[in-house]
Amino acid sequence: MIDAASTLAFIGSDLSGLELTGLIIMSLVVGVVGGIVGIAFGVVRLPVMTAIGIDPLVAASTNLLVSVLGSVAGSWPAILQNRIVFRVVVVIGIPAVIGSFVGGLYADVVSREVLLTIVALLLVWSSTAMIVRALAELRKRTAAGQDDPNAGRGELNPRTVVRESFLGFGIGVIGGAVGLALGVLRMPALVHVLKMKPALAAGTNLALTILVGLSGFSGHLISGRVDWLLVSAVGVPAMIGMFAGSRLGGDVDPTKLRLAIGVVLLVVSPLVFFDALWG
Repeated sequence: MIDAASTLAFIGSDLSGLELTGLIIMSLVVGVVGGIVGIAFGVVRLPVMTAIGIDPLVAASTNLLVSVLGSVAGSWPAILQNRIVFRVVVVIGIPAVIGSFVGGLYADVVSREVLLTIVALLLVWSSTAMIVRALAELRKRTAAGQDDPNAGRGELNPRTVVRESFLGFGIGVIGGAVGLALGVLRMPALVHVLKMKPALAAGTNLALTILVGLSGFSGHLISGRVDWLLVSAVGVPAMIGMFAGSRLGGDVDPTKLRLAIGVVLLVVSPLVFFDALWG
């Protein structure tokens, strides 16, 4: 007789061959795009998994761990290209990690629909702001500080640290609860609040996603909501895609990369609304 733990461990095997193949292809493509812009894009994977009938809590834990695996693969090229600002990772990562663990641990007592709606609204706002600013920069074509290797590595001062710490904790709680590392919300903050170059923000965001995702996943793991087969099926192509995409990301023009990030975030925001209302 199969016990509850064994049943949970093989939930992913109930998917049809077509659904599993679709998940693998989707994860690979999303990984490539995510590696370029420095976002794990769990906001794309999560609604797809829930749409094909995977339990939302299992999908949440799977999505967090896949975001971690993909970000680990994507971070390696970023480290080699010196695109991770580790002081920002430490300062911003600590409150985000705490928040993500709390959110993941108490995910079953939080209204998922409300949290996802908030995420979607913030996503539309932040992506629109990034697009508007990037278009303005492309028109002016100002490149102040772009030739200085020390410029754009994050303006850390008491005011920005306090603001980013509270923001990071709040984003971590919401992300841990719904199964998203929410790099999509951290990226605009890194670029516009800390004034980081998009390429550096992308690499730094991947490193932050590793910490936040692991913390949120730990909360789910303690509660026993993990499907290892599903993690393997979605995680391996995500790692391959994000490694390939991250190698390309360092060569993209900063302003164009900022515009691309904004457009991609705006495009995926309807998926979050869909997951909030019908996921």
